[in-house]
Amino acid sequence: MRTVRTEENIASVSESVAEDREMSIRRRSQQLGLCYSTTWKILRKDLDVKPYKIQLVQELKPNDLPQRRIFSEWALEKLAENPLFYRQILFSDEAHFWLNGYVNKQNCRIWSEEQPEAVQELPMHPEKCTVWCGLYAGGIIGPYFFKDAVGRNVTVNGDRYRSMLTNFLLPKMEELNLVDM
Repeated sequence: MRTVRTEENIASVSESVAEDREMSIRRRSQQLGLCYSTTWKILRKDLDVKPYKIQLVQELKPNDLPQRRIFSEWALEKLAENPLFYRQILFSDEAHFWLNGYVNKQNCRIWSEEQPEAVQELPMHPEKCTVWCGLYAGGIIGPYFFKDAVGRNVTVNGDRYRSMLTNFLLPKMEELNLVDM
């Protein structure tokens, strides 16, 4: 549908943005009966709004900085003693992958004149898959998926983590001959 940037169309796009700042241009243009390029021009040129991505950041606690400094000083001492010490370190982490359509910030834009403080509420206990992986100088160990006896996804607790260490990581390290890690 070919349309133009009339005052009426600009007003309807402006109302639409006021109602829902997170709607995509494609959906907004379909909803308003405007072509995609007209909607884009109205947003950018007439309303002077830009698409912002939400930012996901790691929360830092007050004790995090001193703990990082202590670790860094310890690691520097170890490197002074043995320049190849870094080859004896296994860094690991686990990640949670939400199975309920958790926001992929790459697909999320918020149209606004200024950077919004965007927040997305999540369900209290969403279904998720937890995966562990280790990284060392020689490569990657893992991934390890936390599952129960019947193969259902489970969250990590002390017993499950200990089981992963005992039944997965230690045998894998023996298999790779990583005895001095």
